[in-house]
Amino acid sequence: MFAVAALFAIQAAAGDVAPQEYFQQDVAYRIEARLDEQNEVLLGVGAMDYKNNSSQSLTELYFQLNLNAFRPNSVWAMTEQRPDYDFQNLEESAAGFQRMSSMSLDGKELTAEYPHAPDSTVLRYALPRELLPGQSLTLEFAWDARPSTLCRRQCRRGRSYDFAQWYPRIAVFDHTGWATRPLYPQGEFYGEFGTYEVTLDVASDQVIGATGVPVVGDPGWIPAAGSPLPEPDYRRDFYGPPEAPTSLGLFAGEAGPGRKRVTWAARDVHHFAWSTSPEYLYEAGRLGEIAVHVLYRPGDLDWDLGAAVYRTERALGWLQETIGPYPWPQLTNVHRLEGGGTEFPMMLMDGSASQGLIIHEGAHQYVHGIFGNNEWREGWLDEGMASFLSSWFFEDHGVADPWSNLMAGIGRAVSGGLVAAISTESAEFPDFRTYGLMTYSLPQAVLYMLRWHVGDEAFRAGLQDYYAAKRLQHVTESDFRGAIERASGEDLGWFFDQWFHTTGTLDYGIGSIEQEAVEGGWRTTVQIERLGENWMPVLVRIGTAERRAESAEAAQVVEVVTADRPTRVELDPYMALIDTDRSNNEAEIE
Repeated sequence: MFAVAALFAIQAAAGDVAPQEYFQQDVAYRIEARLDEQNEVLLGVGAMDYKNNSSQSLTELYFQLNLNAFRPNSVWAMTEQRPDYDFQNLEESAAGFQRMSSMSLDGKELTAEYPHAPDSTVLRYALPRELLPGQSLTLEFAWDARPSTLCRRQCRRGRSYDFAQWYPRIAVFDHTGWATRPLYPQGEFYGEFGTYEVTLDVASDQVIGATGVPVVGDPGWIPAAGSPLPEPDYRRDFYGPPEAPTSLGLFAGEAGPGRKRVTWAARDVHHFAWSTSPEYLYEAGRLGEIAVHVLYRPGDLDWDLGAAVYRTERALGWLQETIGPYPWPQLTNVHRLEGGGTEFPMMLMDGSASQGLIIHEGAHQYVHGIFGNNEWREGWLDEGMASFLSSWFFEDHGVADPWSNLMAGIGRAVSGGLVAAISTESAEFPDFRTYGLMTYSLPQAVLYMLRWHVGDEAFRAGLQDYYAAKRLQHVTESDFRGAIERASGEDLGWFFDQWFHTTGTLDYGIGSIEQEAVEGGWRTTVQIERLGENWMPVLVRIGTAERRAESAEAAQVVEVVTADRPTRVELDPYMALIDTDRSNNEAEIE
């Protein structure tokens, strides 16, 4: 087995940690879990080592029990507006749950508190004594869990299970304090980077895909006909020579008749997800030293014969070239029970094998997986970025213009004004449609404007700087902004402030046009009017001549002298700006 921090009680001196601007806590999980298919319940025990690397003493710990969102009386169920996700009226047999049986420190049971009751997605434990800076503790716990039959970021159906959420996940303690919030329909997750050793006891015919590498046991990967590689590349020794897992007491002896155990190892990840089904077919691929695993279902004609493997490799290869090396040993893409897709470290849970979905969820391996942002506080930083990267991928792979329709559509969508800024926390958006616009589509367009402004080379260099500085760390807007500023050599406060933190919109129009014959040609003078609150440098095309108007003033003048008489003026001809009214962007010169 890979090295895991040894069990230890609260120890170490308070002075071991020096003051620091950035910190992240050290977390190591060891988990044993048994899937009881007859009762549709997962039984688990675990131990978590936790080191306080902050400069503050901690008197409490918080956990996320996210499966409890998918049942009646959760915050999710009570705020969900979409009728297709009516968790409030689920029968108990269909609802999900995550129930703690025990949580102990030094052999003493801690008292569970649910600060948002009746919601139980946030769990608090008061510590018997402060955990000082530099000190560590080990918690031991037991729980049971069950996904709901109504699929949303988790699911169960027959003998198939998507365990996207399933264990007590330690909440993040960062520079803002404890990042605890009930799980809402709008907004996703935030996790501490850590180490995982997970042993799963399942029926022997189950086929498993998961975060990490299977260091001991058989996940059931038998390559189907048409698999690009004839054998799976398990990468068992990626973290060192495999060893038998440390027993936590759930399992007695060997796996029983008709059952098997598989132990997984993962490091530098902020979550561990897995999916299992006896129906899964398996195909193997490889991108350099990275193993690629694809699990799909009978009849999935868009997945088989290497199609999903190729698309996954293609996406990951482009992301490595654009941002930086993939730091983990494998990437698994599974056909989950639900449509759409959700991202997890080393794992994509996809509802289809389309290249568009695979590149979007694959982009999340970087923007959220490697750059660990808080998805419910700054959702645009991963969802908007993944959407932007997806369009950029298609641009680089031969799609003539993946941007014009987006920019025109977003301009129309925000022409009536914005009800909130992009930087608004996800739960504060008034409805899911607004959340989608402000977290996915509008930031995608804003990032395209930013790339146009600083240039492709500087933007790509900024992403690579971002990677070099913040890979496998928590990130915020300021980290991304700083990287783009360093690469471009420009203070971009004006851009980030207005486009992410205000509800302003942009509209440029053509005002007066004057033209006169001069020696050697024609002088054309165009007045550009800024009609919206926001501003951007705008490209002005006068005939075939192009000039960039850089002023933030309400009116500015652009003048060109050309040999031939221009007959037409156009603003933003390449549709790089989110202009809310393009009807005033063109004019004929009489």
